[in-house]
Amino acid sequence: MNPIEVNVSNDGDKIQCKEHNQETCEECKVDWSDHNALATSLKQVKELPPPNAPNPVRNAQVNRLKEEGNKFFKQNNYPEAIRFYTMAVDLSWSRPLWEPLAFQYVREELSTILSNRSAARLATKEYVDALVDAEMVTRLKREWSKGWFRKGKALWALGRAEEAQAAFLTGLRFDHESEELRKALAEVEDGTVE
Repeated sequence: MNPIEVNVSNDGDKIQCKEHNQETCEECKVDWSDHNALATSLKQVKELPPPNAPNPVRNAQVNRLKEEGNKFFKQNNYPEAIRFYTMAVDLSWSRPLWEPLAFQYVREELSTILSNRSAARLATKEYVDALVDAEMVTRLKREWSKGWFRKGKALWALGRAEEAQAAFLTGLRFDHESEELRKALAEVEDGTVE
C-alpha cells in the first residue's frame, strides 16, 4: 500500500487528501472525518490540567482510612480494622492510572494496607484471606520483608510449615537483620509458631 499524501484545508482546520482536496475521498480510500472531529474538539479545550499533579485529597483519604484501621487494630477490634483497611484498598485501587505516579502511589499504599489487613485477618482466623493479602504484598513489593513475614504466618496458620519456612527465609534474604523473621523461622523449625 502506497502512502497517501495529505494537505491541510485552506482554513487550516482539516486534513484532506492532497489529490482531491477532500476530507472523505472514495478514490483515495481515506476518511479523515473522525480525526478532524477530534482535532476540532481538542481546540475547544481552553485549560489543560497541570502535568504531574497527583491528587493530594485521594492520598490523604487513603491515609486517613489506613490510620483508622490501625486505631481499631491496636484496640483489638479486628473486624473494624479490616473494614477500614478494605475501604482504603478500594479507594487506592480506584486511583486513575493516568494520574502521574499512580502506580507508585498504589504500590506504596497497598503494600502497607494489605500487610496490615493480613495481620488483622490472621487475628480473626481468616487464614486464607490473610494469605491472599500477604501474597499480594509480596507481589507489589517483593523486597519488603514484612510481606514475607505475613505470608509465612498465614501459611503456618494453614498448616503449611515448609512453605511458611520458605517465606520466612525469603524475607531474611531481603532483610538479614529482621528479628521478627528470625524468631518466626526458629519457631517454625521448633514447631511452636504462635
